[in-house]
Amino acid sequence: MSIKQHPSLEALTPPPVLPWGKVEPEGKTSDVVRFVLADRTVSLPASEFKRWELVAGDPERLTITTEKDTMALEGKALAEIRDALDKSRLVEVRVNGNRPTSRPGPVVRAITIEPA
Repeated sequence: MSIKQHPSLEALTPPPVLPWGKVEPEGKTSDVVRFVLADRTVSLPASEFKRWELVAGDPERLTITTEKDTMALEGKALAEIRDALDKSRLVEVRVNGNRPTSRPGPVVRAITIEPA
């Protein structure tokens, strides 16, 4: 006999905490994306994002453009963040490159926000 979870109930364990940010679960979309910097937090409506571009290299650079601002993320393995943007699931991005992590996935070393 096996225990089956009811399909309409949420999972008993929360999703793992990502060291670089937050993503909505499959099937849900984000209305707002938050950029957590050392001295402030900037939240923008996801609907304002016009374009994002991932440039390979060392470090990788993910540039996100709105009509008023340009956000630049520097680090490595940023494709996971780009994919979350593609699926409108990105909720939060924060710098995690200052502390070592054994988890696979994006390493965000810097976030800059400048007027477009």
